[in-house]
Amino acid sequence: MNCKCGNETTAGVWLCSPCSDAFEVRLGKVSETVSEVEAVIPRLTLTASYGDRAPGVRAQHAPAPVNVDAVSGLLELQRFLLNTALRIATPKNPLHGRGSGDLADYLAGNMHRIKTLSNAHDLMTRHDKLVRTCEHAARLLEQKQFAGTCQTDGCGTDLFTDSGSNHARCRTCGAEYEAIQEWRHGAKEYARSQDDELVGYPDALAQRLRAVHGIDIEGDYIRVLASRTVITRANPERGQDGKKLRAMYRLGDIKDILKGSRNAA
Repeated sequence: MNCKCGNETTAGVWLCSPCSDAFEVRLGKVSETVSEVEAVIPRLTLTASYGDRAPGVRAQHAPAPVNVDAVSGLLELQRFLLNTALRIATPKNPLHGRGSGDLADYLAGNMHRIKTLSNAHDLMTRHDKLVRTCEHAARLLEQKQFAGTCQTDGCGTDLFTDSGSNHARCRTCGAEYEAIQEWRHGAKEYARSQDDELVGYPDALAQRLRAVHGIDIEGDYIRVLASRTVITRANPERGQDGKKLRAMYRLGDIKDILKGSRNAA
């Protein structure tokens, strides 16, 4: 028999050891994650004052926006844990609590039973997605900053740091990361280099230059550059069917021309 990840398993077992170990680790994170989300949700249900609407009228109040993802994420996780636990529970091995943390501990302690379920890998994947949803909601609410993904083999957990922090710790495997600011700088440089390879029509490229790079030009300017052969098209003149194609250009070529113009000025 094989686990869905491709590893071989013994007869009657549908989840390999690496996957079951990862499942147990994520189950162990449930209590902490739920506590973090529950701690920030009350702040989302406060009322907001909109001030006096007319002379002599008291300040008007209305509920502040609620992060639906945070609330629904907890409910979905709780429902999943309870349904899965009830599926493997027996009179001789009853549940010892109905809270998310208790259910997660119960499942982790009965991993040998979960591994015999034909959809064990699907359960692991579903649980991981639900926990990540809750973690993401908590990070957004706490103004955490995304700092890439864990590079440990088989992990890939999203990393988050406090504003201004240069350190991150993977919540799944515990790997420590330093120099996060340098990583962000490198990521921006990589994104910028990839951006140069973007190929598109003049109007679309002009719009990106305005929105992303703060360069205010119009598509007609790019067409003028092309008509003067200052830039060359980046796509063939005709498609495989022989029909003529609209000209497309490389964003990096246009940026180089604009940079040269600024330097000459």
